[in-house]
Amino acid sequence: MKSETRGETAQKRFDFTPPRPRPFLSGLPAGIDTYDEGVARFFRWRTGLDYHWAIDQIVDFVINTHRTRVVDMLTDTGTFALRLIGRKGFAGRVYSFDTNITLLERARQRARHMGLDQNVEFRQVAEPRCPLPDGFAEVIVSIFDFHRHPAQQFIAEAVRVLCPDGHLILAEVLEPKSTRNRWRNLFKRLHLKYVLKNPTEAEGNYYDREEMIDLIFSAGFRQIVIQGLKVPASPDDGVFSLIAATR
Repeated sequence: MKSETRGETAQKRFDFTPPRPRPFLSGLPAGIDTYDEGVARFFRWRTGLDYHWAIDQIVDFVINTHRTRVVDMLTDTGTFALRLIGRKGFAGRVYSFDTNITLLERARQRARHMGLDQNVEFRQVAEPRCPLPDGFAEVIVSIFDFHRHPAQQFIAEAVRVLCPDGHLILAEVLEPKSTRNRWRNLFKRLHLKYVLKNPTEAEGNYYDREEMIDLIFSAGFRQIVIQGLKVPASPDDGVFSLIAATR
């Protein structure tokens, strides 16, 4: 961990189609379903890490902040929010947002099934503004989603919503800039767009370590801690990292 301060198998085709709106059975299990399995497979393909193991590292990071008002910027599978509030070490509340009403409803069903619905609030959001007042959040978490947004706009909104001394935690791939990576990333973009049929992900913009540090400090944060979740095989390898910034 470093603090920066101023002062195998054949690749499968992933199905990114959200589940169709439908009634959920009252006994719906909390385990992942087909959509979630696709998310986990894609995450491993892109990062080389197990999805649920990585989520647990983020949960541990948040618990260690000892903060109780946490904003989850992307509900998606609901895994992060539910794993966090299910931990004995967390005594707070999570506010989790998504644009997809079907994913939000499924997350609500799971929370009720697990008896955790009193400690989490799932809400639909119309980007880019988060439906929370200024200075509301003690911790904001964005998991593998930052690359899909205009970076400066996203960070500025986080600054608005965070309280003084609050933390922004970005879990993202940091991509070193090199000639090899430019060609490799071009191939990935073409593969995502034309083979996996996922144009949104194909247009994602990843940053290297120094670019990310500059973006965050320029927005007014005073400290950054970056923790890579794996050791890169080469200097060109992107590393899925936890980037924690203190306002």
